[in-house]
Amino acid sequence: MNESEESDSEFAEPAVRAPEGIVETLIVNFRPQPAIPAVFVLFLTVLVAVFTFDPDAERGILILLAPVGILASCGLAIAAGFCSLFPQAIWILIAAWALKFTNTGPLPPYNRYVLFAGMFACAVMFVAQIWRVRIGRFVPTIRIDED
Repeated sequence: MNESEESDSEFAEPAVRAPEGIVETLIVNFRPQPAIPAVFVLFLTVLVAVFTFDPDAERGILILLAPVGILASCGLAIAAGFCSLFPQAIWILIAAWALKFTNTGPLPPYNRYVLFAGMFACAVMFVAQIWRVRIGRFVPTIRIDED
């Protein structure tokens, strides 16, 4: 091999393969990394409302931005759902947890409907991603490190 061939092999794409077996298929389809932005925005939205809540004070303009944060985080979870099933699943779980703050808590009651709409959208994306994996339209890969 000459020098140019050696340098080309150094920058070659790593070898990848499709998952084999049910365990590998579940692991590669539930990667948590894509969910980080969606989870962060949803937690931030809910926790800002929780920590700034004062039942004796009048609600400020900040609380009106809660639906925007909820919808933005749902959009991030759906976008991340094109490469993993984990973002939608964790978003639905966290949204179910956040519902307890909508009755008499820091989130105004109309946020309950926003959370339900987001949960429905994430559930639809979850089913769509399962369908994409099932028909082979999306095939996650496992990188093979060659030493």
